[in-house]
Amino acid sequence: MLSGAAVLAVGSVVAKLLGALYRVPLTNILGAEGMGMYQLVFPVFALFIVLGTAGIPTALSRIVAEKNALGEPTKKYLTSAMLVLTALGAALGIIVFGLSGYIARWQGNEQTRYGYMIIAPTIIFVSAIAGFRGWFQGEMYMLPTAISNMIEQAVKLAVGIGLSVALKPRGVTAAAMGALLGVTASEVCALVYLLITYLVRGRKSGAQRVKLSGSEAREMFSIAFPIAIVALLMPLSNFFDSLIIVNMLKLSGLSYTDATAQYGLLSGPVNSLINMPVVIIMSLAVVVVPAVSVSRVKRDIGGVMLKSRLSIKLAYLIGIPCALYFAVFAPRLMPVIYPSLSPAQLRIAADLLRIASFNVVFLSAMQIYVSLLQALDRTKSVIVCLSAAIVLKVMLSLVLTRFVGVYGSMAASVAMAAAALIGTNVTYYKICGLHLEKNIFLNALCGVIMALCGMMVSALVSSHIAATLAGIAVCAAAYVWTVFLFGLISREEIEYLPMRKLLRGLHRVIRFWEYGEAEKHV
Repeated sequence: MLSGAAVLAVGSVVAKLLGALYRVPLTNILGAEGMGMYQLVFPVFALFIVLGTAGIPTALSRIVAEKNALGEPTKKYLTSAMLVLTALGAALGIIVFGLSGYIARWQGNEQTRYGYMIIAPTIIFVSAIAGFRGWFQGEMYMLPTAISNMIEQAVKLAVGIGLSVALKPRGVTAAAMGALLGVTASEVCALVYLLITYLVRGRKSGAQRVKLSGSEAREMFSIAFPIAIVALLMPLSNFFDSLIIVNMLKLSGLSYTDATAQYGLLSGPVNSLINMPVVIIMSLAVVVVPAVSVSRVKRDIGGVMLKSRLSIKLAYLIGIPCALYFAVFAPRLMPVIYPSLSPAQLRIAADLLRIASFNVVFLSAMQIYVSLLQALDRTKSVIVCLSAAIVLKVMLSLVLTRFVGVYGSMAASVAMAAAALIGTNVTYYKICGLHLEKNIFLNALCGVIMALCGMMVSALVSSHIAATLAGIAVCAAAYVWTVFLFGLISREEIEYLPMRKLLRGLHRVIRFWEYGEAEKHV
C-alpha cells in the first residue's frame, strides 16, 4: 500500500512543483485581480467535475481491487463506467457553456463568463481521465495516475503561461482566459497518455467480457452514489466560497476589483501553498481505499488496523511540520515566491497563510479518515460529518467575511476542516477503537520544538531567501531528530515506509541505545 502511495506521492510532488512553477509566474503575469478571475472559475469547474464523475472512479477502484482479490475479471466494470462518465461529462459541459453568463453574474464578476465557455469542453476529458485512473488504482498500478498528473501540469505550464503572456497586451481578462485554455490542452494530453497506457496493458490481460450484468451494474452504482455525494461536498464548499466571498467583501465597502483581488490572494497563492503538503497525504488517501477494501473482503482485521494506524500516523507526521513551517515563515515565504505582489497584498497573503496553516493538519488527517470510512463501507457517516461541517462554514463565512473581511472567510474554512476531522475521527473510533492520542501529542511536541528552531533562524537571518531555505533545512533536521528520539516511528514500522535504508540509518544513529541492547542480547 505504501509503495503505491510513494509512487503517487512522488508524482504528486513533481506535479505540485510544476504547478508552483506555473502559479508563481502566472500570479506575476495576471496580478491579484487576474488570479481572482482565474480562481473564480475553478470552484464551479471542480463542482461540475465531481458531478460528471459521480463517485464512479473511487467506486471503480474499490470494486476492481475487491474482484481482483477474489480472482474475478474487471474490464467490464471499466467499460460501463466509461460510458456513463463520458455521457455525464458531455451533458454537463453543455450546461456550463449555456449557463456561463448567469454563473458569472451570480459571482459578482461578469467577465468570468468567457472562462466558463473555454473550460466547458474540458469536463468530458476530465471525466474520462477519472475513469482510467480509478481502474488503474483498483489494479494497484499507481504509475499512470502519477505520470498523467505530471503531464497535466507540464502542459498547463507550457501552454497556459505561453498563452497568458501572448494575450496580456489585450488586457487582464484575455490573459486569464489564455491560462484557462492551457488547462484544456493539459487534460487532452493526459487523456491520450492514459488511453495508450490502457490499450498496451489491456493486451497483456487478454480478452474479457465487457458488459455488466444487471446485478453487477447495481452493485457498482450503489457504491458510487454515496461516494459521489462525499466527493461533491468539498467542491460545493468551494463553490459557496466563490459566491459568498467577493459579494460579502463588496458589501463591506470594497470595490469589485479589490474584492476579486483579495479572493485571488486567498484562493491562489495561499491555498496553492497549503495544498502542496496536503496533496502528498491525498496520494496516501487514494491508495487507502482499494488497499483497505481488500483487507475487508478477506476479513483481515489485522490488515485493516495496520493500514489504518500507519496512514493516520503518516498524515500527522507530514501535516504538523508543514503547518508550523508555514506559520513561522509566512512573512518570509510570500515575498520570495510572489515578488510582483504589492507590500499590502504580501502582508494580507502572509496573514492568510498563517491562519490557513492549521488546515494542512486538519484536511490531511480528515482525508485519511474519509478514505478509511469509504473503504469500510461507511460512506453515509462521512456524508453526515462533511455536510454538518460545510453548513458551519457557510454560516461563519457569511458573518465573518462581512464584518472581518477576507480573514474571516479563511477562519471559517479552518473551522470547517476542524469540525470535519472531529466528526470523521469520532466515527472511525466507534468502528475500530483506534487510539492514537499519545502519538498525536508527541507529534505536536516535536512540531513545537521544530517551530522554535525555525523562529531562531528567522530572527537571525535577514535575507528572505536565505531564511526560508535555512528554515527548511533546520526545521527538517530538528523534526526528524525529535520524531525518532521520541519513538514516534518504530523499527518495525520503518520496514513499511519508502526510503527504508536511509530511515534505518537515521534511526540507528538517533536511538543508538536500542541497537546496543539488541546486540548485547544477541
